[in-house]
Amino acid sequence: MAVKDELRILTPIGMLGYSFDEHLYWTEIENGVDAIILDSGSTDSGPSRLALGLTSASREAYERDLKLLVTASATRNIPVLIGSAGGDGTNSHVQLLVDIIREVVEKEKYRQLKIVTIHSEIPKSEVRASLERGEITPCGGGVPELQASDIDDAVVIVAQMGLEPWVKAMQEHPDFDIIIAGRSYDPAPYAAFCVQNGFPDLGLAYHMGKIMECGAVCATPKSAEALAIIRQDSFDIRPLNPVAKCTPLSVAAHTMYEKPRPDLLAGPGGILDVRESTYAQLADDRTIRVTGSKFIPFSPEESSPEPSVSNTKYTIKLEAAKVTGHLAVFIGGIRDPIMQSQLTDLLVPMIEKRLHQVYTFDFDLNFKFYGQTPLISGIAPQPAHFPTEIGVLGKVLAETPEQAKAVANLAKVFFVHVPYPGQVATAGNFAMPLAPCDISVGPATQFCMYHLKEIDDPVAPFPISVQTIGIPLSPEEIQTNGIHPKEVSPLEKLKSSRPLFPPTLFPPALTCFPPSVTPSSVPLYKLAKTLRTKNAGPYLITLDILFPTKEIYDLVSKAGVLTKARLAGLCGIEQKEIAEFMWWEPALAFKATWPRGKISGSWDDDDVHASGGHVGIMGIEVVVPAGFTLDG
Repeated sequence: MAVKDELRILTPIGMLGYSFDEHLYWTEIENGVDAIILDSGSTDSGPSRLALGLTSASREAYERDLKLLVTASATRNIPVLIGSAGGDGTNSHVQLLVDIIREVVEKEKYRQLKIVTIHSEIPKSEVRASLERGEITPCGGGVPELQASDIDDAVVIVAQMGLEPWVKAMQEHPDFDIIIAGRSYDPAPYAAFCVQNGFPDLGLAYHMGKIMECGAVCATPKSAEALAIIRQDSFDIRPLNPVAKCTPLSVAAHTMYEKPRPDLLAGPGGILDVRESTYAQLADDRTIRVTGSKFIPFSPEESSPEPSVSNTKYTIKLEAAKVTGHLAVFIGGIRDPIMQSQLTDLLVPMIEKRLHQVYTFDFDLNFKFYGQTPLISGIAPQPAHFPTEIGVLGKVLAETPEQAKAVANLAKVFFVHVPYPGQVATAGNFAMPLAPCDISVGPATQFCMYHLKEIDDPVAPFPISVQTIGIPLSPEEIQTNGIHPKEVSPLEKLKSSRPLFPPTLFPPALTCFPPSVTPSSVPLYKLAKTLRTKNAGPYLITLDILFPTKEIYDLVSKAGVLTKARLAGLCGIEQKEIAEFMWWEPALAFKATWPRGKISGSWDDDDVHASGGHVGIMGIEVVVPAGFTLDG
């Protein structure tokens, strides 16, 4: 079979079940696409999916998205590939998506579809044997050594597959309609489809998949639907929403997204090396062409290009979570300034002591106060004396739901009625927005496995099966057209209605000062195009700062305001904990990575995505020379 000059891959949304625009979707399908590929998984939202069998989206949301995908597959013969089914990739969630597809096919009277499934659960006995042989190591900094008790505590264990099981599935079943896979390395289905269809450059394929697995989050403003066009020497990325566009900076920024390093991205079987990647804006001003990406396979005979990502054997990542107890919470607000002034030093210790006097069983208590900490200089005016209201989130962890709720209930009562010096409001000072205010949340969960397991065969742990779904129908009964709205084009629809992202919501990211009024110093956030923190897995936080021009990048990098000591002080960590700290000129970026203080989603973690850690860095002042313009 002749190899095409290019492959057109559509990703309508970065997470199955999160919804996408039908007009944009169908218009691009009518333009012609070779595959629809989506990711459905993540550890971003914590360990509860793995431990409790939850899904990333509701069944109703999956039904909505899958109906559109199945219609394209059944009526246009477009292959569909979906990785990390349900969010965690367990066998039951693979089956959930297959069941929904079957319902759609039978209800809509589509032709029978060939569905290939790839499972990713790993038996505990196999993991125990690997641990005893010394074949399991932590996946990155901050992850503790795996213990036998972690295996015992795990509810279910999944392994993250690379591209090899996907390729084998397509080779064994070249006439497939849809592949539903368990836990997958996010770019794996993209890379596998490219390899299977005559585009073997893994550097380009993996890099394209790394960007596309989040849909058009790489665009500005970020949106849902994206198209990739891959060739033998390059690939293009374009958002489908006409109010969005990709830029060299936005695509380079997303290459770094959620990764400990900006330049070397480790994955199954090797490293994606983007040190020589280029990002060129095409003439339409919305599309970026990427070239120069490389894939460096791990080899026992050759050392890795960087010690921090060194590995010489093929490994798969194991993920698992456990139940640690039961949670109850209460929420409310404190408005009285007299109570606010004594909250941390007097009232909280008093309440904690009283609770432990009343209840002698074991429990943990955690309070999070919103609005109590000072605002960052340059972001908004500081309050003169007290914030208008301090939000309170109280969390209790105990062995049983009843114990957790009992402590939460009494803690709430103490916040309402605790006496304190100078009190004038004796009716209570705790504003409660819900009744009941104390709420049983359910089981508390925690990651207990995020480790690499050495394997000899990248396909063996991932069994592949096939089934035909749908009721046999006569040619007259089969629906072949599908139903999709085409009464107006997506562009005209967006032009004629109030846009979802009006340009006024997105003013320029930096404030431009003529030379005559250039301030002597500027907060860092006004110089940056992108400034964010995010999980790099459940155990690490990574900070990205990207600048709009080389001049501003040089100004900040040479100013000496970003040091390990300063970053450690702002983030409350030790300098030695900072695993990566580097300026990256190809993307005009700064990157730092360090271990999380609390494992993502553990009961006392107050930022599951780690997306609020950037605020302390925003207010760093950068001296700007007279005459220097910030016009990007």
